Parts: sequence; structure tokens; C-alpha cells
Amino acid sequence: MSSKSLSHSVRLSTHDLAVAGVFGALAIVLAFTPLGLIPVPNPSKAATSLHLPAIIAGILSGPIVGALVGLVLAVSTWYLYSTAFITFAGGNLLVALTAAFLPRLLIGVTAYYAFRPLRKWPSLAAAVAGLVGTLTNTFGVLGILIFLGTLPVALLAPVFSMNVPIEVALALVVTIPTVAVLRARGRGRVAALRD
Repeated sequence: MSSKSLSHSVRLSTHDLAVAGVFGALAIVLAFTPLGLIPVPNPSKAATSLHLPAIIAGILSGPIVGALVGLVLAVSTWYLYSTAFITFAGGNLLVALTAAFLPRLLIGVTAYYAFRPLRKWPSLAAAVAGLVGTLTNTFGVLGILIFLGTLPVALLAPVFSMNVPIEVALALVVTIPTVAVLRARGRGRVAALRD
């Protein structure tokens, strides 16, 4: 691929930049207010809604914008919870950074690509995208920590049994109606709905 065609393929429109800005700001608001964390009685102490802006941004403006909003989420959560990430990573900074950033960068990307094959059924596509984006976040963060041997597997059951149902329910409740509203506002503006 030539550099000219590569630069053309990653060009973002003003609309895409606006979506990245608005949903990035929403991710920051969720991260820095109680709206982003729902208290649950398990080792993590909270289920999250922080991933929702990245899911919606990915569906609305594509995987690059979804990744940018995920990056804002990752930076915000690293700023707030870097000590917890480093502790769960057994003091390994590289593992902590990987667990904090990689899954968050992929939330909007996986949501977009989960939505695309089902776009003819937008409500189903939105539900699947919400589910996939949520699981990318949860399994990504915990999976990296467990796979690299820094988090005990015994923590999986309490975290998954309490966090995942709440986080998936939130994703479905937010993603399905949001996509319906976005569709009503104009099909051409939703990247994941374009043919």
C-alpha cells in the first residue's frame, strides 16, 4: 500500500473528529464522576459504564474513532487507577500498561466490527456490538492480568458473576436506543450502517 493511499484511508472527517471529541469528553466525565462506576460487592468493588462511549463512537464513526475514544478512556483510568493496575500486575509496569491500554483501545474497534455483519438488523447489531465491546473491556483487562500470571484465577468468578451482567445490561440499555436514534437522524452518518 503506498503512503498516499494509506494517508487517504485514515483521514478523519470533521464529523469524525467531533464524535471523537464529544465521546472522549463523555468518557472523561464518566471516569471522573460516580456515573462511571457502579458499586458491587466483589474484589473490583465496581462495575463500569466507562466503556460505553467507545462502543457508541466505534459504531457511529468507525474503528479509528472508537480507538481514539478508547485511548481517552485508557488515559483517564490510568490517571485515576494506575496504582491499582500496577498492584494487580504484581508491580510489573509493562503488564499494567498493557492491561490498562490495549483492551480499551480495542473496545470501539471490536464493537464496530461486531456491528457491521449484522447491520441489516440494527437492533440486533447494536446489542451484539454492546456485548462484544463490553466483553472486550472486561475479558481484555482481566485476561491479560491472568494470562501473564499476575492476577489469581480465583478472582474471576466473583468479578465476572457481578460485573459482567451489570456491564452487559448497561451496554444493551444504552447502545440499542442510541443506535435507533442515530439511524433516525440519518443513515449516512452512522459508519457501521454504511454499505
